[in-house]
Amino acid sequence: MVLQNLIFPSTDTCTEERMYFRRSNDAFYTWTQNYIEIARGATVEFDTYFNGFSAEKWFKYTIIKKVFLTLKMQGLLRVTLMRKEKIGPEIHTEYCGEYLCENDGDEAKEFTFEFKSSSTSGMFCFAVSGVDEASRFYGANYNADIPSDMLSKVKIAIDICTYKRERFVESNLRILKERYLDEPNSFLYDKLEVFVCDNAQTLDIKALESDKIHIYKNKNVGGAGGFTRGIIEIYKRKSEKNITHILVMDDDIRIEPESIFRTCTLLMCLKEQYKDAFVGGAMLRLDRQYFQVESGAAWNAGNLVSFKHGLDLNTLDACLFNEFEERAQFNAWWYCAFPVNIISDTNLPMPIFIRGDDVEFGLRNMKHLVLMNGICVWHEPFENKYSSFLYYYILRNRLIDNSLHNMTIPKKEFINIMSVQVEDEVRLYRYKNAHLLMRGVEDFLKGVDWLAKQDGEVLHKDVMSSGYKLQYLEELDDGVQFSYPLYEAALTAIPSAGLLNRMINHFTLNGTTLSPRRGYNIIPTVTPCQSSVYRTSVILNYDYANKKGFVTKRDPKEARACMRKLKKLKKLVKKRYDATVNDYKINYRRLTNLEFWSRSLNIR
Repeated sequence: MVLQNLIFPSTDTCTEERMYFRRSNDAFYTWTQNYIEIARGATVEFDTYFNGFSAEKWFKYTIIKKVFLTLKMQGLLRVTLMRKEKIGPEIHTEYCGEYLCENDGDEAKEFTFEFKSSSTSGMFCFAVSGVDEASRFYGANYNADIPSDMLSKVKIAIDICTYKRERFVESNLRILKERYLDEPNSFLYDKLEVFVCDNAQTLDIKALESDKIHIYKNKNVGGAGGFTRGIIEIYKRKSEKNITHILVMDDDIRIEPESIFRTCTLLMCLKEQYKDAFVGGAMLRLDRQYFQVESGAAWNAGNLVSFKHGLDLNTLDACLFNEFEERAQFNAWWYCAFPVNIISDTNLPMPIFIRGDDVEFGLRNMKHLVLMNGICVWHEPFENKYSSFLYYYILRNRLIDNSLHNMTIPKKEFINIMSVQVEDEVRLYRYKNAHLLMRGVEDFLKGVDWLAKQDGEVLHKDVMSSGYKLQYLEELDDGVQFSYPLYEAALTAIPSAGLLNRMINHFTLNGTTLSPRRGYNIIPTVTPCQSSVYRTSVILNYDYANKKGFVTKRDPKEARACMRKLKKLKKLVKKRYDATVNDYKINYRRLTNLEFWSRSLNIR
């Protein structure tokens, strides 16, 4: 059985060559014909993110006993099998066999070799070296001899929630159709179904739907409601379609179809004690495709820890570091597969619209998470997706998630966290964000009854209208002109140092109560420095990725109003916090059952 195919870089997915192979100068990859031409003395190594084999995890979680490499070539090549692992700062290499492959015929020929290693730690990989004048390497796979009656039957239902992301969705559906859904010779031909929940109701259903692609018009109830609609539709048809697993997947990603193949083969081979495992995909940046943002995460009561953040996956050291497992509490829903039998009439996601639905579901249901090099998606960087409305959900959903899972932040500590976040927005003149943060806390304190009665779509529209709206600069009517030098200076600004400056910032709300300076400044929407705002009258908050912005103005009266509201909210938190936490802990099942969701989503 093929466990993992060797893949090459592609303009459809990723062009970072060193994530696939490392070659010397006399080896040439032909992009149009998908083979590598290797001259005498040239070497190509496959100890890479996509083409190394995560041996330690395969042997831990699955029933495989031996691993083989099958490669396809012409000419005369030397093949070296290796096992590599990271031990402290060093990389240890064990040589597991070296073989000469000769094929002087006109057709490519396959050769198969076993990895004979003293250990299964780290990564299995290989290298090919040219012995003849010019040889061609066409591809390879890692495989194992497993009796068919030992394999689990697997059929994956992909659940995509989308809102006005036609370009991404249509591209990913095209790739899936070409590679698997419409290709009878594909291993996954009868092992995939796709369920798309269109929260904006803008997809061309007639053009996209098929017997294996199902599209549902849905209310705009956020990621939580969209993914849940897909989960419900899959749950209803699991017996009819023989579905065993659900793969939730974001709409604004680029997929590597081989990741889905590897997810499927991994699920088929799981040991009995790991049949309930989740399989997670890492998030890589879409603009810097080698940059890993997260591979599993710990919620940590809201102090999120993104594991393996910032790794450069072009490097062997980073790939081997990825092989180390950490105790993850959840995997984000840009790519996360789990057994369909986890779902029941009373075990659905929480209706919290966005930010934290995947966290809560993972905390509630995930016992084991399997992560492997080569299972990933490319996602737009979060700093390129500024939305003012998120401030409403940040604290509200953190409180809800913590309440359900015995991670409650002590009342005094939470009041301090809330105060810091609100005051920071006031010091940046972003008074609407400060109000949204406080409104989120106020709504949490209303408890389960209040949330159960909300129409998520209506509530979100109101929240959206309460925040800042990004606009193209020519649409802004405040007369603020964009100046790149001002923007660049804000990017590199550093916080004011010294005790006196910090005291002035604290007691004057970053100069709000002092006389203003004339003119304006330009700051980034994400992680701006407060010193760039100090005493300035007008601020252009600029989102470079979208070339949009919004204007905020220094308003001492509004700043004082925010601080008065914060003072009242602190008293309310002291009064209701403990009771509300207990309410969610006891009564949350009212929000995670099929009856509630069917009513909320108007499903008959």
